Amino acid sequence: MCPHCRQTAPIVYRGAMAYCAACGRARLPLTGSGVNTAGQPSKVGGSVASVLGWITLATGLTIALLTGALFQAILPAGIVGYLLGGIISIFSIIIGLMLVYGGKSLRKSGTEKERFTREQAIFALAKNRGGMLSAMDVSQALNLPLPTADALMTTFAKEDPDRVRLEVDDSGGIYFVFPQLAAPPVAGAPVALPGVRVASPVVAEETAAPAPDERPQEEQLRAKR
Repeated sequence: MCPHCRQTAPIVYRGAMAYCAACGRARLPLTGSGVNTAGQPSKVGGSVASVLGWITLATGLTIALLTGALFQAILPAGIVGYLLGGIISIFSIIIGLMLVYGGKSLRKSGTEKERFTREQAIFALAKNRGGMLSAMDVSQALNLPLPTADALMTTFAKEDPDRVRLEVDDSGGIYFVFPQLAAPPVAGAPVALPGVRVASPVVAEETAAPAPDERPQEEQLRAKR
């Protein structure tokens, strides 16, 4: 939890310094999930495991083929070569496929961890900024490339429109609104709708009615003459 904004927000690393993803203030490193590093070990490990799996498959099958051919050449009347080649092939396929599918699962886990951490950071940032963000806000706050931030926000708006809504202002700027995190309006203040100007209240001036003529009746009769 950030000691400044009191949110359970991830950390953004800029060089050796760590900052809160929500309020942008300095935090101690390793006190939360890093937006830049979340899921990366799993993704790298998964890629390495997949590569090793394919290498194991290719190498094992090659060794099985050569071993089988060698023993069959030495003992053409027997089936020793076929047995050895088959056993090596089976073990190679089992170990290779385990590494390939294990690496795929590990990469998927890393991708989900990365997305979850970024989503957590974005919602914490939106809460800190009143429920409205642009792709540029996300890019600068989370230290992400602008195309990555824009694609991420657009995906959130498509997959979960109840929590993230895309809006366009009069000048064509694109914003992402978080209805559940938007700041409540102040009581009595005019509410501005998107693209609509709110006029300031006009106080009608009271027109004073003419005062009745209070002169004595005799003076009124003389004036008429």
